[in-house]
Amino acid sequence: MIKNKKAAFGLFVVLCLIFWNIMDYLYSTFITKSAFQFAAGSDLILPLVVSIVVGYFAFLRERKN
Repeated sequence: MIKNKKAAFGLFVVLCLIFWNIMDYLYSTFITKSAFQFAAGSDLILPLVVSIVVGYFAFLRERKN
């Protein structure tokens, strides 16, 4: 487990971006049988926003006990 919350948050965001694009590529290739086209909005900005919001609540938010 990573002790540094900011490092864990950064790693989470990067891994989410990679995972999102791999899943989009696999969906395009095997399910829709179309060519993969990288779009900045749906393949970069959307997963970045989603991973930042989820990562904030998972790693950076102060928990009250």
